Amino acid sequence: MNKILHIILISLFSLTVISCAKKDESTSSSSSSGTTTDNTTTTDNTTTLSAPSGVSAKLGYYQVAVDWTAVSGASSYTVYWGSSTGITSSSTAITGITDDNYTHSSLDNGTTYYYKVATVNSAGTGSLSSEYSATPRAAYTVAEACSAVSLTETPGGTWTGMKDDTITSGQFFSLYRSSEFNGCTDNSTYLTDSGVAAHLPSGTIGVSTIITMTSNTSFTKTNHWYAGANCTKETGFFATGYDNVSFGDNITIAGQPCTNCSTTQVPYATKVTYTEEQFCLLAENEAAKSFHLSEMDATVTVGTPLAVAGEGTAKAAIMVNLDNVTGAITYTNTFFTFFSHDNSTAPDNWTTATNSATVMYSIDNVSNQ
Repeated sequence: MNKILHIILISLFSLTVISCAKKDESTSSSSSSGTTTDNTTTTDNTTTLSAPSGVSAKLGYYQVAVDWTAVSGASSYTVYWGSSTGITSSSTAITGITDDNYTHSSLDNGTTYYYKVATVNSAGTGSLSSEYSATPRAAYTVAEACSAVSLTETPGGTWTGMKDDTITSGQFFSLYRSSEFNGCTDNSTYLTDSGVAAHLPSGTIGVSTIITMTSNTSFTKTNHWYAGANCTKETGFFATGYDNVSFGDNITIAGQPCTNCSTTQVPYATKVTYTEEQFCLLAENEAAKSFHLSEMDATVTVGTPLAVAGEGTAKAAIMVNLDNVTGAITYTNTFFTFFSHDNSTAPDNWTTATNSATVMYSIDNVSNQ
């Protein structure tokens, strides 16, 4: 009998302990679903979140960069936009943005765009921010981008001393066969050639190389790159400013005209020396930025020109300007130049390679190519 009573008491004690344990677990579970436990606040996302603060819209080239301050608890953001003021939740929306910024591209330069931003969580889209606007800018001219080193593509000055010709305010454009005489080379066969493509930013479908006389003793040479048809949507450029131009001896080039070449080379030229004084680089996209880094070892910021003073390095070339010269090819205002391989001594010929010379055409009165 005592044994039976003892067993009953032990069983009752065990049930009491188990019951107390379950009560404690229940209490703990109830506490964890509350708003405060050990000074910790939890959010159940049952309400939408407030609009982001710190919103800004910054102009770019064919684009606008919209930034804001991140909102705690946000799963994404929606940017509402349009080309007229009064943006609402019914305006065109860009959804699913998970960063605290968005670059709106493929816009029209000169058009003002308006923006509002809203925060999104599981409860839905919250209220809209204040309205902000920006106007994508037009492409920089060389003069605008390179004012720090006084580079320009505005012609000026007079060059005398070149054989058979004096050039006043000359500007010459490099063209490739089948290119239109507008300074734009967009021939896909030429631009995709491995030897050419290796020296262009990725995605380039048009180029323009320009030599501009800027004074009696200076000139600017600029390589422009484009991502749009007919040399539109410039992606960047590399400009070099030269000074201390001095014309030397006129030379006759043996073996010219070339009877076995696809084009006839010019049988004479003038030796020219000058100094390399300034550089100016511009990248309007990441491809041009990467190109400047790989080809020029220059770190640039997209949309911000980089102007660098040169060291006055001595350069040399042979040059000739042909005006109304008729032969196998008729040349009118055609400028030939060939830069020396060693950079300081002018060469004695156009070399045996037919296309070694840089042939630059004046846009005015070009009669043939």
